[in-house]
Amino acid sequence: MKKFVKICSIILFIFVLLSCGKKTPPLPIEKSIPENVSFKIIPTEASLDLLIILPTKTKGGYALTKIKKIIIEKKEKSLDIPYVKEKKKIIKISPKIHSAGNIYIYSDYKVKHRYQYKYRIKVIKDFLVKTPFTQEKIAYWHNPPDIPLNFKISFLKPDAVYITWEKPSRDIFSLYLEGKVFYRLKKITSEDVKIWEIKDKTEFFDNKIKPFKKICYRIRAVLDFRGTLIPGPESPEKCIEIK
Repeated sequence: MKKFVKICSIILFIFVLLSCGKKTPPLPIEKSIPENVSFKIIPTEASLDLLIILPTKTKGGYALTKIKKIIIEKKEKSLDIPYVKEKKKIIKISPKIHSAGNIYIYSDYKVKHRYQYKYRIKVIKDFLVKTPFTQEKIAYWHNPPDIPLNFKISFLKPDAVYITWEKPSRDIFSLYLEGKVFYRLKKITSEDVKIWEIKDKTEFFDNKIKPFKKICYRIRAVLDFRGTLIPGPESPEKCIEIK
């Protein structure tokens, strides 16, 4: 009897030992593929920024906790030498996913004056598990416009100021500007920051001035180059104090 119990105990021990560490079967590939990725192109005064919105779930509805690579396909073509074929480059990024957000920003500083750029993106979760490429998005690059000239602030009455400037005729490298220019005027107080977009004018009235306040203004030109809005550098602050 003791021998029988001993044999049973050994068999039970082996069974438990073999059962330990068994993993749940992996998900089918079609259910572990991440949901579609999306992105926006946001020009800055020095780059084209790709604001990439990463998926948070798989096609099967499971939480996505791992992304091995973000693949960016970039194509560039000169607008001035049309007979030269466009160049293609593949950019591979290993992102760190954080539970607080799913946005990744890639800043492309390798942009050239008067070039067209095309981007599309896909995400690789792991071996054989990846999204298709997104639809291609197009942007254009031109040297940013220079700072508006003769930026001035004048009092009209105790609660209003008159702000004037002149349109820049050149870009930051003193080359001719191609495209329409508009302006972003920033008002800075201790309470908040306000920005106005001003088109087809080189003057602005601010009639919401409070006394006993220091108010500062900055302005920048924005170039509309073939539908891509490229901001130039901001002017130095000009401040007034209303007493």
